[in-house]
Amino acid sequence: MLNINNRTRTILADLSLVIIAMIWGISFVFVKVSIGVIPPMEFIGIRFVIASLVLGIIFYKDFLKTSKKEIIAGCFIGVFLFLSFFAQTIGLQYTTPGKSGFITGLYIVIVPFFASLYYKKFVGWLPITGAIIAFSGLGLLSVSSDELYLLGKGDLLTLICAFGYALHILAVENYVGRFNPFVLSAVQIGFTGVLSLLYSLFFEPVTLSIPMNVWGAIAFTALLSTCLGFLGQNVAQKFTSSTHAALLLGLEAPFSLLFSVILWGEVLTFRGFLGCLLIFVAILMIEIGPALWSREKEKEREREVLSEPGSGV
Repeated sequence: MLNINNRTRTILADLSLVIIAMIWGISFVFVKVSIGVIPPMEFIGIRFVIASLVLGIIFYKDFLKTSKKEIIAGCFIGVFLFLSFFAQTIGLQYTTPGKSGFITGLYIVIVPFFASLYYKKFVGWLPITGAIIAFSGLGLLSVSSDELYLLGKGDLLTLICAFGYALHILAVENYVGRFNPFVLSAVQIGFTGVLSLLYSLFFEPVTLSIPMNVWGAIAFTALLSTCLGFLGQNVAQKFTSSTHAALLLGLEAPFSLLFSVILWGEVLTFRGFLGCLLIFVAILMIEIGPALWSREKEKEREREVLSEPGSGV
């Protein structure tokens, strides 16, 4: 077996989260097309149920050894995941896509503060500063100045989504160290899918036929965005903090803009470019800052030792 140290594991986990953010970014294009054809919660329900079945088949041996506590933990995580997708999808019907993206991105800032409260330990000024810078970049990326101060029903629903996803990230961090991440992924995804289909059954019109292009979008989002995405997040969060994960997953916003420019022909404005730049600066601050800080502290200690009497050569 390969001997992978903790630093290498952390780097691989961070890289995985960046790739997940990229996949989630491109999936916006597929979702946007699909929910214009079939009801949104029906799309989400089918997507999540298929993803859960795929994971269940792949990791069926893990399910043979699963415990009741693992199932309950997966359902608990699934509650926050469903809350996030439900509030965002319903809220999007009453607000603009830009405001939805901006308000959803609040989880980048919410997670560090929730983590501090939950663990009763200050997460540090560097993660909080990075989260605020990333959030500012998200605002430039998503919202025009005339939209920002008008808050309605859709905006409040989307705010619930931001809190739901922040709690989802913290719940994942809480359970992945104790339970099988493969089981947790399949259960939370399946639970979200079932709740979404139940809502669709009672509150959305029934779709008698689904076009092939929508089935293609369901396949892409089920296998990559959901299976690979949430499984990768669960595994990666075993080796990185919730604050770190929230910041890297926040790359979903600039990636979605990038693919919108490439696939939809959207024009990248200076505001959008500046917003992306701020998000990348925040991530570099979190990634490189601690190493530079510890190196500087080490040099400072060496200077103190050399300056002490009797320390000369």
